[in-house]
Amino acid sequence: MERQKIINSLKEDTQSIVETVRSNFLALDREKLRQRPLPNQWSIGECIAHLNIADAHYIRQFDRKLKDVNPSPESVEFKPGRLGNYFVKMIKPLEDGTIPSPMKTLKKFVPEIDNDENTLHQFLSDQQVILDTLERSRVLNLNKIKITSAIGPIVTFKLGDAFRFLIGHNQRHIIQASRVLERI
Repeated sequence: MERQKIINSLKEDTQSIVETVRSNFLALDREKLRQRPLPNQWSIGECIAHLNIADAHYIRQFDRKLKDVNPSPESVEFKPGRLGNYFVKMIKPLEDGTIPSPMKTLKKFVPEIDNDENTLHQFLSDQQVILDTLERSRVLNLNKIKITSAIGPIVTFKLGDAFRFLIGHNQRHIIQASRVLERI
């Protein structure tokens, strides 16, 4: 994949996520953000709080790994890794919005039930950091830089795969939050 194309695509996906949050969730009151469709299902606020937890991990990784990296030649194309592709296919929603593989959330990523209105603002702020990091990555080798996954050092991603996984994860839970809004 041509580096500029993948960065552009990931930025478009992130901007779409931001627009969905701004237009569908930002004006909701605290009660609506906390309302669960069923007792065992997450509220909109919990979906977003979960994303804040996961995004924070990757943002820290990006900050740490990208701070002293030198630009690479324009000709370096991104080649998704086998493991990265596997995880992206598991997490990223299909074109029709279908969630491909339901998964149990690790305990450290389960959001607090008592989330506040700052949850949405934190999410939007984090998305801007992700957009800025994508822009900085236009001149980096997306294959060479390794990012530790949120589940720990047992799984590492190429930088390009880490972006694809993170943004696919965000898309997945924004779809989930949108479905909650329809049901409440």
